[in-house]
Amino acid sequence: MTASSSRLVAYSSSLKLTLLLFLFLGISVVLWHFTEHKLKDWLITIPLLFLAFNLITSMLTNKIFRIHGWLLLFHVGLLLLLLLIGISQVTKLIGSVEVTNGTVYDQSSAQWQQGIFHRNRLDRLQFKLEKFNINYASSHGEVVRLDTQAYITWVDEEGKVKKGVVGDRVPLKIYGYKLYTTHNKGFAPMFKWYPNQGGAVEGSVHLPAWPEHELNQANDLQIPNTPYKLWLTLKFFDPILSSTGPSIFRIPDDPLLIVRVDEKRYELQPGDFIDFPTGRLEYLGLNTWMGFQVFYDWSLPWMLGASLLALFGLAGHFWKKFAPTPWQNSLEEEEKNRWNKNN
Repeated sequence: MTASSSRLVAYSSSLKLTLLLFLFLGISVVLWHFTEHKLKDWLITIPLLFLAFNLITSMLTNKIFRIHGWLLLFHVGLLLLLLLIGISQVTKLIGSVEVTNGTVYDQSSAQWQQGIFHRNRLDRLQFKLEKFNINYASSHGEVVRLDTQAYITWVDEEGKVKKGVVGDRVPLKIYGYKLYTTHNKGFAPMFKWYPNQGGAVEGSVHLPAWPEHELNQANDLQIPNTPYKLWLTLKFFDPILSSTGPSIFRIPDDPLLIVRVDEKRYELQPGDFIDFPTGRLEYLGLNTWMGFQVFYDWSLPWMLGASLLALFGLAGHFWKKFAPTPWQNSLEEEEKNRWNKNN
């Protein structure tokens, strides 16, 4: 090995470089929160890979790792963690989607944050929300949300229809993706558009999450392939949730949908309609929607294994370091005998 290469290896394994890389990682984490570019995950991956390289050169050049095997095992686990976390940043996926009760989810309305090397299989992630239940209880005069059960069906890789239940902490795995329910849910007015030419189109509008936005149950509706844009809001006096006993999330008993088209105002009940020059819009009734989180990260079980390996190595290192040696035992026994003789 030449002198220049020796200096390069020595610098690559130095603690000064480690401190600089940790500073680099801290700055990258801050920038990650303010970056919207699709390559933002590299801000985390690159400094972690540099730290892994720094650790590898330290393990190869520092004699202490050849003397203390437990310490070497701890750093191997730490190295694996650095590599796994760095790689997972560019391969994982976190997404959210809102699904109308009784319908198949629409991928176009989903929001995804995925790594650049994620092998996208979202086109196969087709599921239907059959129904969902959200239970509430009262505690000291306040309404407390309990468990959620969302009943869904999907088609597996063999073309068979499967059924499952999803919860906040009980995921359902479909094509490698983990599906969870969230606290987001709300009401969804259903409409059917009958154009003068062409087939009818049916759909829904998701109002803001309830009861988080209880006083702002309003949204816009753009009728497909038309210039007509409607503003609509939902009004009701049914409290739905009780502060004195158990209750469930449900459609209110007295819903009234208010629609504005330009300067005109309509109060709609199920079956009412609004006529336009190019078609008719029918209000079918009030439905509900549920928010789901979609998560994919292949590295989690491997991270657990690497963490246990590092913990095992650290425990062995400290056990060996602080365990009494035979000569210590002899000195303690001799001191004990001397004390007994004097007393």
